[in-house]
Amino acid sequence: MIFNAAVKLLAVAALTSCVNGFAYNPTQTTSSRLETTMFTSAEEGDLESFSESEMTEIKSAAVAWMEDQKKEISPSSTKKKFAIVGGGWGGWGAAKALCQSKEDIEVTLLDALPDPTGKTPFLSKSGKPVEAGTRGFWKDYPNINSMCTELGLDESDIFTPYTNSSFYSPDGLEATAPVFSETKFPTTNLPFLSSFAGQSVPQLPSPLGQVLATFPLFERIPLADRASMVGLLLATIDCLGNDVAVQEKYDRMTAHDLFIRFGLSERLVTDFIKPTLLVGLFKPPEELSALVVMELLYYYALAHQDSFDVRWIKNGTVSDSLIAPLAESLQNEYDLKVKGGSRVSKISLGDDGLTTLEYKGKSGVSETLTVDGVILALNGKGMASVIESSPDLSRFPTFSKA
Repeated sequence: MIFNAAVKLLAVAALTSCVNGFAYNPTQTTSSRLETTMFTSAEEGDLESFSESEMTEIKSAAVAWMEDQKKEISPSSTKKKFAIVGGGWGGWGAAKALCQSKEDIEVTLLDALPDPTGKTPFLSKSGKPVEAGTRGFWKDYPNINSMCTELGLDESDIFTPYTNSSFYSPDGLEATAPVFSETKFPTTNLPFLSSFAGQSVPQLPSPLGQVLATFPLFERIPLADRASMVGLLLATIDCLGNDVAVQEKYDRMTAHDLFIRFGLSERLVTDFIKPTLLVGLFKPPEELSALVVMELLYYYALAHQDSFDVRWIKNGTVSDSLIAPLAESLQNEYDLKVKGGSRVSKISLGDDGLTTLEYKGKSGVSETLTVDGVILALNGKGMASVIESSPDLSRFPTFSKA
């Protein structure tokens, strides 16, 4: 009886699918020949032996079977597909934004590192973890702070307390930047200032507050050179306090020329300001616009003095402390696909509006990935390498400059 019911169920399913325009075409295997025999037997049998409730159950099962067949032969998913090339902070930031955009999309992140998720450390020949990108985390990093909250990470477990920042030259320690949010008036015997001992130093107008707070913390730079920092105060007031025409003049001037014009000493520039710019803007003053330098100093470090307070990863690495929990969250909640050990070599633009990436996977075999859009989150060297081997991109001025 059970076998007969199964036979008749398959028969109803087959008939239902044919009526709806879907014919089941089994391959010539033993099981398919058996199914064909069963369909024939069912057609020769009688369905009248089933009760009305049994027939209703059979028809429901048949309809469900038919829907499964529709899914199997329906066109591929209509989801838009996006690829992110690069697994640094830029790449993971893009992945987070895309995954949480509430759009019906499929996101794939590719990176040359064997495991860009941070779970498996990438070690140098000496056995030390290799990491690219930021090491210090400044107080005014709202994206990092909100990400920790979102992932349920206790910041006191991830980061050290805010610490002083030390500036070194080839001759040794030059200056120490204080923790501005914790700076207090020192104990002194001076009648007026003694009443403020132990109290927090107020936030002073920029860059006056930064200059005064840092002034006594220089270890090697002579007093006369430190005093020349006043020229930076005058330059900032003149530039950012004026109209667009004045700012354009500063933009045509190099930072090196600015420092000479406003009397900053060569020792101060060489041993303190230049190393600071190399860290903040990755270029020496000779290659930077004066306007850009003053905007950096004002908006990033000076406008809010305690924004320059910095802290570090307490234990482990940036990758296993922050990237790993972010990657796990995006993979579990949004089905983010991560392809480690995948170095993208070429990007081609199709006439159909799709983009094809060529890359070598972990096996060393060349593979392709076709998507609707690509985000390049690469450093300068990586970007130049991809553009150089991608004629379709090189013809665009924006990319050719890379």
